[in-house]
Amino acid sequence: MTRSTARITLRQLSQLGLPAPLVLPSLLPVLREVVRADHAAFFFCDAGGNITNLYAERLLPPDVQARYHDKHNDAQFRRHYLARVAAASAVSRRSVSDAERQLDYYREVLKPLEVEHFLYAIVRAGSRVIGQLSLYRGAGSGPFTDSDAEHLLEVLHYLGAALATPSPSVEAATLAQSAEEGLAVFDSFGQVLFADAAWGRLVRMAEGNAITPATALHETHSLPRFVAAVLEAVEASPNAVHRTETAWGSFAFRRHQLEGAQGQLARGLIVSRLSAEPLRLTASAADLGLSPKQRQVALLLAQGLSNVAIARELHVTPNTASYHVKQVFARLNVHDRAAVGRALQAAALR
Repeated sequence: MTRSTARITLRQLSQLGLPAPLVLPSLLPVLREVVRADHAAFFFCDAGGNITNLYAERLLPPDVQARYHDKHNDAQFRRHYLARVAAASAVSRRSVSDAERQLDYYREVLKPLEVEHFLYAIVRAGSRVIGQLSLYRGAGSGPFTDSDAEHLLEVLHYLGAALATPSPSVEAATLAQSAEEGLAVFDSFGQVLFADAAWGRLVRMAEGNAITPATALHETHSLPRFVAAVLEAVEASPNAVHRTETAWGSFAFRRHQLEGAQGQLARGLIVSRLSAEPLRLTASAADLGLSPKQRQVALLLAQGLSNVAIARELHVTPNTASYHVKQVFARLNVHDRAAVGRALQAAALR
């Protein structure tokens, strides 16, 4: 994906009107096409700088998160966050100093996450501060530059629009396709024998609680209970899918058959994060080589809008809307509206 294509996708994601926790897992990878980074995180904060929730592409285990919070009580984060909110520029950058490498914060947090360079942005929806975006690079990627900061500033209003909607309950009907999966293997007592890199992050999102350093210690107790309950539910109906709906979206748990496993000595469990339909179609439209206007029209066609309704959405005449619809048909080599939706669905599956 080129930078210009990524900017278009960001704009479209910002127009979906979905709750922020649903958008973030799709938004951050696209943002990292605009500003190259190894991984990213977003911190929802209150007026006092306290973290009320967060989404991170790389997430520390709850016990590590809780241990650091118990030591430092987030005072360092709050101080720097409030200073960034008050600063003239919404974007700032820095790198780890030699003195910082001697601190527990570096050894317990930054080093495990492979963070050496930071690019921060305070994200607002109008005058309301939503929280802080953090982009990270490791030692091998080099520090962020003034140019990186400028590129981030240029798309910051898209982030504000995309994350402006808080976290109402998620309608299961809007969720359909698996976006990512995690796997864990348990012994007969329910103890984890193996968990892949995605498992810990996805299961915390599936539990549904806010993810904050202040509540991480509670998670060390609540997560095992949650997983034990899911294991029990899945084993009671081994051919069924166990679903949970949280502010982070819809999650499905299912049993994974382990090849060569003897009886019940080991049990596999897969968690899937299901992507909201508008997110999948927006991403698939980006992969079909459509122009920005054609992508917008294709998404409206996939939602079942008529030419007149599309004209109202685009603030153009019905004749102009009809022209754009014909262009989409020609570009996708289809002849009816339903086929546009099928083309987007097929691209999403690919």
